[in-house]
Amino acid sequence: MDKIDLEILGYLSRNSRMHSTEIASGIGVATSTVHKRIEKMRESGVIKEFTIKIDPSIVGLNATSFVGLNIDSSKRINVLNKLKQIDDILEIYELLEPYDILLKVQTLDVHSLKQNVLQALCGMDGVAEATSLLTTKCHKDKPSTIPIE
Repeated sequence: MDKIDLEILGYLSRNSRMHSTEIASGIGVATSTVHKRIEKMRESGVIKEFTIKIDPSIVGLNATSFVGLNIDSSKRINVLNKLKQIDDILEIYELLEPYDILLKVQTLDVHSLKQNVLQALCGMDGVAEATSLLTTKCHKDKPSTIPIE
């Protein structure tokens, strides 16, 4: 990764549909250079995916919550693998305190949260405790961006 790669990532992190020609013009390199570097970053895993960001409430995902889990450390891998299979869980983080794992969950409503996620967690071998925090409003939801110099 060098300065050119970071600049390309800066442009793509703001608009993943931006054409290589426009990026090349902005950073002063050939379009083919941008294209080759994007492909190389995709192949190496630097760029995981190109995606869109939706407004969850407009598409009916009205309940966003965070769930803190305390788990049996000897069953950590098993718990993580099971959590990855639950579709409503968007993000999984390991923490130092106050929980072992923090989940970001989006569901249609509170009933779906209970049925699709919380019940699964309560019956999951290795989960000692689950604490849910239901959000009421999001004031900032921003994807990661790389600054463009």
